[in-house]
Amino acid sequence: MNTRLKSSAIIWTATVLIIATLGIHGAIFLLALIAYFSQLELYQMFEKMGLRPMKQIGLICGSALIFGSYYFGSLEAGENIFLISFLGLILLIARVDVQEGRFKSLLPTLFGFIYIPYLLHFLIKLYHLNILQGNDSSSSIFLGLWVIAIAINTDIGGYIFGKIIGKTKFSIVSPNKTYEGAVGGVLFSVSASIAILLIFPQYAPSQLNPIIAILITVPISLASIASDLIESAFKRQANQKDSSNIIPGVGGVFDLSDSIILTAPLAYLLIKFFVF
Repeated sequence: MNTRLKSSAIIWTATVLIIATLGIHGAIFLLALIAYFSQLELYQMFEKMGLRPMKQIGLICGSALIFGSYYFGSLEAGENIFLISFLGLILLIARVDVQEGRFKSLLPTLFGFIYIPYLLHFLIKLYHLNILQGNDSSSSIFLGLWVIAIAINTDIGGYIFGKIIGKTKFSIVSPNKTYEGAVGGVLFSVSASIAILLIFPQYAPSQLNPIIAILITVPISLASIASDLIESAFKRQANQKDSSNIIPGVGGVFDLSDSIILTAPLAYLLIKFFVF
């Protein structure tokens, strides 16, 4: 646990320093880094399952999607890059798979591309959406970090409450999770999200009031639990405890990003329709 806490402290300190120094460019760089290694680790798990994703092509498309979503400077840039990459991947990989009479490359490559960089790019769409509402870059970065904080605090709260009062097992793919921990995680994330808004009101979008924040935090928190379970299912299928051993005490980058992946598109939709 001490190693995990140290690694987490180093990661968050580095994250804050990079964003404070480089602003949105630092945030995009970090998101691209997270997406790249999470996608790579997912591809490596697929290989252990007997599949053959074309890692280099999928990773290049994923990186292009993340960087292009911001630097092309529009709300729809990500979708345009996604469609071009998606069609290109199908045409390129399907040719290989059809020649070999199987689909061991096409499906896992496409899934890794869609599930990680495409879903994570909704954090960048959220940035553009907030800018279009007349808010500044600092507010947009804050909004993305607020969404990530909801997912992380759901995990923290679930761990704490699960250890203290957890009794009823939640899922076979993640035996340590309990219903009590899940409920505690949601409540903990709601408290954390409101606390963040009250502590940093100067950064929060003026349209995001505490009542709306509570209402959208709950489904975002639930999505983070589902997202975490999906990664656990992948690891179980690949017969491994962590997605990799790159981070001491934590595991892999996918182990850090897993709870954020489904929360990003859901948060974008909820904020788009209920805040703006």
